[in-house]
Amino acid sequence: MTGRNDGGPGEGKAPVVVGLDQLRRVPRILTLGTFDGVHRGHQYLIDASVRRARELGLPSLALTFEPIPAMVLRPGAFPGRISTAQEKLDRIGVRGPDEICVIPFSRDFSERSAESFIAELVERAAPVEMLVGEAFALGRGRTGDVARLTALGREHGFRLHAMPRIVDGEEVVSSSAIRQAIVHGRPEKATRYLGRPFRVTGPVIHSSHYGRQIGFPTANVMPPSDLVPVADGIYASLATVPGEASPRWAMTYVGTRPTVNTGVRQIETHLLDFDGDLYGYTLAVDLLRRLRPDQHFASVEGMIAQLADDETATRAYLASIAAETAILDRTTNLPS
Repeated sequence: MTGRNDGGPGEGKAPVVVGLDQLRRVPRILTLGTFDGVHRGHQYLIDASVRRARELGLPSLALTFEPIPAMVLRPGAFPGRISTAQEKLDRIGVRGPDEICVIPFSRDFSERSAESFIAELVERAAPVEMLVGEAFALGRGRTGDVARLTALGREHGFRLHAMPRIVDGEEVVSSSAIRQAIVHGRPEKATRYLGRPFRVTGPVIHSSHYGRQIGFPTANVMPPSDLVPVADGIYASLATVPGEASPRWAMTYVGTRPTVNTGVRQIETHLLDFDGDLYGYTLAVDLLRRLRPDQHFASVEGMIAQLADDETATRAYLASIAAETAILDRTTNLPS
């Protein structure tokens, strides 16, 4: 981690501990949430807690749950993560909290009452003030909503701040909305809500090398199995190559290559004007716009012709946003 990801108040790397029992008991300001994706609403909440801590001259603490509670409680209905656990911690860290605490989440933990959890939190972390989102709730049956947490704060001697949610148009910025945007091939919406492009990161793996045979060599990445699935199709993208300061223009394919019947779903990125060997490296791919859905072609020649058109469209789109340097800056501030 090399710095802030998009202009938050923090700097440096926050130490991470696992479990409330690993905290030193000192008065502090804390914020609490799942924080999947660390989207604009999460950033607002974490930034507010860091600022408040500085105003009072106290350390700040960000508490988060892993695994994501929905992965444990509703595995069949949960579409997938926006970011890996490590990326989430990195993005929380660059907001500037003095410490991050990961609370292991399990079915047994989900049965704890809000009262029991808050009692332990007060004993271990000694919060002076706690900041949560206005729709936040915890404890068995989600009974620890803002009203109950406010009452518990009065009982235990801390003040609760319920922060308003961020709204984009008529929709609340939320992790659920971002997941749906990704699933339905709307990366521009995901970018707007995240404050940066949606990123897929993984090691470059060997495949059939078919792309090189047809003039479009690709770096193939198998995304983490618990990541939210990306809609099939062709995307204008940016690829960050390890050791390079700026991302490269790229065209990314997501799908099973029905024309050549491979059947294996992968994310394949063609880096424009690049002829290096990336096997064994970790590649970070930021999806900016879905140019078209996946499709079956009657011939390989027809597919190649369409890919050439896709590359032209990719170059045109990336050229049109080249002046929007904020997107590039936010993309490159975290390591791949």
